Amino acid sequence: MSKHFFQAANEKLIAMSALCVLSAALTGCVTQARTMSSLPCAEEIHANVTTAVTKLTAQAAADPSNNETQLCLAYAFIAQKKFPAAIEATSRVLAVDKVNPLALRMRAFARYRLGVYQMAIDDASASLKFETSGEAYEIMGKCRLHMGDSAGAAEDFRIWANLDKSIEARCWMGSAQWTGGDQAGALKTWETAEIVAPKDPEPFIWKAGFLFRADDKGGALEAAKRAVELAPDSPQTLGTLARVQSWSGDAKGAAETVARLAKTNPKAAAKLTEKLKTSVPAVKGA
Repeated sequence: MSKHFFQAANEKLIAMSALCVLSAALTGCVTQARTMSSLPCAEEIHANVTTAVTKLTAQAAADPSNNETQLCLAYAFIAQKKFPAAIEATSRVLAVDKVNPLALRMRAFARYRLGVYQMAIDDASASLKFETSGEAYEIMGKCRLHMGDSAGAAEDFRIWANLDKSIEARCWMGSAQWTGGDQAGALKTWETAEIVAPKDPEPFIWKAGFLFRADDKGGALEAAKRAVELAPDSPQTLGTLARVQSWSGDAKGAAETVARLAKTNPKAAAKLTEKLKTSVPAVKGA
């Protein structure tokens, strides 16, 4: 899930939502999206999800009609990757409040993670009737991409990028374009992301992977090295470079990159070493 899904609403959004509520009857205003991280239990769940689940389960049993508790419980289950349980909790909310957009998006995310893509799209789409949310488009786009609808996914990611000003969304948009056969469009999308966020390595990470799949080893290596220049100690950038080096047959270079990572993050370096023993690049054009 995107990091933007967990950002708390700022004062501007709160003010806009308040104005929207006041004028809804006259204008049909659509409120701004509430986020999971705005739930009162979010900090507690982040601190210790197991303890939070125990506490919230007891609270939900004592007061099954408390929607806020059910949403918190669903959030905790999502954090534990217990997606069927999260679906049950959000469904209990929706049985009482059929138009709860946060519950719809949370259930959509859980269904996406379980591979129930069309049902996830239905939930995310339903949530947009009540709140404008880039995260809903994120879920729909990822589902469509898994379902083979690259063009539909690219459009969802474009809207997500415009709503949230998200570099991650632009990267996903590029992946959808590439998967749909528009490699030139994908490269342009990633290059635009590089211009918008010149210090963000993520577009180069994505580009490196797709270029290697297309058998452009030189381009992949260049992109991976640029990502490392932007984030020299990042496990993601160093991992990308090591993989490209390993897949290209440069075992020595990959080992040196792993050793570099080990200086700042030994655990990540150990995991990367194990992955390099078994990982292979995707089939060209996949």
